[in-house]
Amino acid sequence: MIKAYAAFEAGGKIQPFEYEPGLLSTHDVEIAIERCGICHSDQSMLHNEWGITQYPFVPGHEINQ
Repeated sequence: MIKAYAAFEAGGKIQPFEYEPGLLSTHDVEIAIERCGICHSDQSMLHNEWGITQYPFVPGHEINQ
């Protein structure tokens, strides 16, 4: 089970979100992420400024293990 925070609409409040990612394939790697940073591009995606965001959207790609 993946536990994260997600927005469900453009500009929406980030709230707890859980999902089951499915089975790993032979080319996948599983890592545990304890925290991440949110940068300007995450803010742009959150507000769908580029018109490509799919919701629910989990921001934060600068991870710390």
